[in-house]
Amino acid sequence: MSNTDQTDSDKNEKQKEKKTIELEDSETTDEDDLPQNEQTIKQFGEDEEEEEEEELPPGPHFKLVIRNISIRNSVVEQPKIRFTFGGNFKIVDNRHKGGKIEEIGEKGKQFTTGKTTPDENGSGNLFPNSFTKYKRFKSYEEISEHELTIELISTGCCKATSQGSAKINFLELANSHIQREVKTEIQKKGNHKITAIVSFHCYFQEVWDYDLHFYEFEGTNLLKNKKDIEPDPQIKLKIKSSFMNYFKKDKNFFKRSCTSEHELNTNNPRWVEVGNVTYRGIFSELENEDLICEVYNHKMVGNSEKIGESLIGMRGFLDYGVLEGALVRTTTEKQKSESSGIVQKYNKKIDGGSIVGLVEVENYPPHQQYGDIVILKPGRNYIGVHISRCTNLRSADPNGFSDPFVIVEFGGFKQRTKIIYRSLDPIFEETLYFELKVGVLNEQNIGNKGNLKVMVFDDDEAGDDFLGSCEIDLKEIVNSSESKVGNNLNRCTSRVYKQRLTLFANGEETEQLIDLKAWFQPDIPKEFTFKNLNKKVKKKKLSKVYREREAIWRQKIPKGHLEKGDFEIAGADEDYYEHFIPTYMSTITLPKELRDRRVIARTIKCFTFENDEITFGGRRDVWCSPNFFLSLMKGSAEEHAALQVSMLISLEIDAYLCQGKTKTGDEHYWVMVREVDGNVTFCECSTAKKYLLEGKWEGSIEEDSDELEDRKSKKKNKKKTKKKNVNLNNKKKNKKKKKYNTLSESGDESQDRILNEKEMETEDSSDLEKNKIWLDNSSDEEQDKIGKEEMEIKDETIMPYMTLEIVANHKNLWANIQDTLDPAQILYDLEDEKKWLPFVDEKDGFEKEIKPFYKTIRLGPKIPEGRAQLFANRIRKEVIAGYTNFRHGKNLKTIFLKKFTPVIESGLDYYEKRELEVITEEDEQSFKIWRGKIAELCPQGYKFNAYTINFNYTDPTRIRNYIMEKYDFQQDESIDTVFACGVYVRGYYGKVSSVWVMLCVMNVLPKKIDEKEEDKKGKKKDKQQNTGNQIEDEKKSNKSPKKKKKKNKKTKGEFISIASNEESDSEKDELKK
Repeated sequence: MSNTDQTDSDKNEKQKEKKTIELEDSETTDEDDLPQNEQTIKQFGEDEEEEEEEELPPGPHFKLVIRNISIRNSVVEQPKIRFTFGGNFKIVDNRHKGGKIEEIGEKGKQFTTGKTTPDENGSGNLFPNSFTKYKRFKSYEEISEHELTIELISTGCCKATSQGSAKINFLELANSHIQREVKTEIQKKGNHKITAIVSFHCYFQEVWDYDLHFYEFEGTNLLKNKKDIEPDPQIKLKIKSSFMNYFKKDKNFFKRSCTSEHELNTNNPRWVEVGNVTYRGIFSELENEDLICEVYNHKMVGNSEKIGESLIGMRGFLDYGVLEGALVRTTTEKQKSESSGIVQKYNKKIDGGSIVGLVEVENYPPHQQYGDIVILKPGRNYIGVHISRCTNLRSADPNGFSDPFVIVEFGGFKQRTKIIYRSLDPIFEETLYFELKVGVLNEQNIGNKGNLKVMVFDDDEAGDDFLGSCEIDLKEIVNSSESKVGNNLNRCTSRVYKQRLTLFANGEETEQLIDLKAWFQPDIPKEFTFKNLNKKVKKKKLSKVYREREAIWRQKIPKGHLEKGDFEIAGADEDYYEHFIPTYMSTITLPKELRDRRVIARTIKCFTFENDEITFGGRRDVWCSPNFFLSLMKGSAEEHAALQVSMLISLEIDAYLCQGKTKTGDEHYWVMVREVDGNVTFCECSTAKKYLLEGKWEGSIEEDSDELEDRKSKKKNKKKTKKKNVNLNNKKKNKKKKKYNTLSESGDESQDRILNEKEMETEDSSDLEKNKIWLDNSSDEEQDKIGKEEMEIKDETIMPYMTLEIVANHKNLWANIQDTLDPAQILYDLEDEKKWLPFVDEKDGFEKEIKPFYKTIRLGPKIPEGRAQLFANRIRKEVIAGYTNFRHGKNLKTIFLKKFTPVIESGLDYYEKRELEVITEEDEQSFKIWRGKIAELCPQGYKFNAYTINFNYTDPTRIRNYIMEKYDFQQDESIDTVFACGVYVRGYYGKVSSVWVMLCVMNVLPKKIDEKEEDKKGKKKDKQQNTGNQIEDEKKSNKSPKKKKKKNKKTKGEFISIASNEESDSEKDELKK
């Protein structure tokens, strides 16, 4: 493009901008002047998007959608709301400098609502408007420079006046809940007055090219073809696209379908690979799309015959990577009319089996919102739940309030409301919709979904606190009277269940109340009464069948064992219902990332450990159901172990839950895996440590001989390594030779109590050396050698367990009836009834199929990268603020070097990789380079101490308190002491995370003194004996030949990592560069 063309295009662009600014700045006082049709606004946004793609440089492309706007407690009678999208407009008051009030910068795009209409649900006044806007930024960093401004507008005589405003930063908007509620404030005489409360749904998401990978699909009970022959099934997946996309530049019309290979002669096929589908848009649009799943009977010649299809809504499935759907076959039937005698054709839907498979989104944008809203689609059936308010909630926070939100569960899926902060009587006025997702709409299919469960929680970043719950039976809904329900946009007439319900906690009624409504939308047929469904009434106590069997079973257990162990076969859940222990475990369809034992162990460890007494207010021995545990994101050892076993058995690993006692005599639960080579591995959930017991059972004959030889060779190498480094007591030899250590802490006080880690540190010192920074005078070769030896010692031989009484999986439970309960001495051939007594045993006449008492376990999604970075920023700021405020109170100067932060955080992922045992040579090299960068940044003449601490929660206050209590560097009164801090957050499935905090303290090195100065100062030796001794030591150390060789080099600093309070001489050596 020539320069003249460029200047002409710039002029045209400026003219367009002037016109749009004039239109935006003009106040619209009449409702008719406002855009009422959301579709026309979207079309305008799409055209504008194309212009921006042509004229703006490439960068993050975001879409803003604001809808469902409502207002309450307004000081204006007929208010309007004005939204300002970005811009750098400011009003600067220079009157104190002799100037005047000036307007600086430009305003962003502005949208103003029309008049309000009252909401039938009583949630205030609704605005009929919705706005859509596209915006391209130069970089992700630019996002934080813009804000969304919400203003309360009063319209007078042809004049619009602002009556208060609120602002939300774009970066916060891109990583927060979609449902927003702000308070507009106006400043008068130095005081802030709240003028209105504005609620709205705000989508601010990046337009992204999502690549969906579909694999490992399985069909169950597919229908046979017309000739009643088992089919050769083939599956086709597609996402519909508007034909208008064909003419767009993004080409979103293509790559929207994929087809698998066909399987031969089976109605239970398995397709290992299906294919990839590309989708361009924002994540909320993708979640509201439908995946069309079609199964064909493949034919070599002619058209393939469709034997079933399913319309699978993507909502909820993308979070944990599993798709499920019911197949339906539509057949054409003939029926003769009784009145006219004419034969008519009609379509009939019949069940065609089910389909389940995995989907992996291979690329996510760095910033993601959460809490999306279900958009109702025509021709679909939903169940709606309107949460109005809660009353008299229990205070769960030290400030005397709670931060409540509500989770509604139906058919294995969950949805949650927004959080109302600092309130015991929160007002939600929020409607949640669940699609029924049944192939054929009948009473049985709906009833199989179960009842609605409503749970109220207090928001806590270290794991939510449970406040109470209640259930709504489907029979109660269909027996209610008809009325109009839904908001102004989704109104319908249906039978509506409207009640104020009491919340239950710890199996008892509380004084906490919740007001809600529930209905089917559209209403289901009147003949659906659900009277013949859900006949099984939940019982508080375990069934008599189990108790009678238990009496016979216990008689066969040695009396000595019964006296030493508990041998419990059941556990009471959060609602005081007792269940057989194996029913707490079941198979889970795991996403691709979780199909690794190391990642599973790490994920389980990241769930917060908390005693039952704290979680349930003094109640002990609670077995939380898996889905309730996943909602809380915290629990005791049994919940962690049961979930880990469920994950492992889903990978066809021979895993078991173990019940026994620790060496302190406390009851404890952990995980056992029987390896195919005859070894047994214990996995401790609280520390993710492994304990290997060799040759403890006969092993499996299914193992491939080549794989067995490979395992044996690895085992020999491990034995050689252990002989060199570990003695019989599992203590490292040659401790004096250690020249590197960093402090690795769990960061969780409750974890220390689980296994009495402080008592075990004398037996096992490897935990302190698991995460290291090596920056001393030893060579890189020595460090690498020692580092590799440390990495190879992963299996511990000294276990923290004293007894093992019971093992269980999802099918059975076994009692240990051997001569000893010592887990290191017993054998693990569970098939040998002389060693292990099975509870479910056909020989004793007790043959019962064990089924879980809950719906499918569904893991929560991973924390997006952008939200993880926000957590890291908050934690870093809280730690820095804690140190600064403490030292300020003692009149001490505090300096945190900001230049260290990006360098520190760029290398902290190394520690997480080490925990996962996935360190490569490339990672080791990157780690060395990272150490070098930090050493270069260290101020000249300073000693560097680095402390790396690991947490499994993201609560900034709790992390700050732990660090300041554990490490009191804030009390260092030295004037020259400086600090640095870096934080790294890694998200895992289940919405849990691993947090690494590196706290750096830099102190001035002692000055070096030559011989002449020492002679002069020797006269004062009597008065300063201690100081003189230190100088004498430094003088002697400076005489070493190694120091003389490096004497002429400049000292950049010293990088020391400390593992304990006792510093060895090697840890005090200087690093010169």
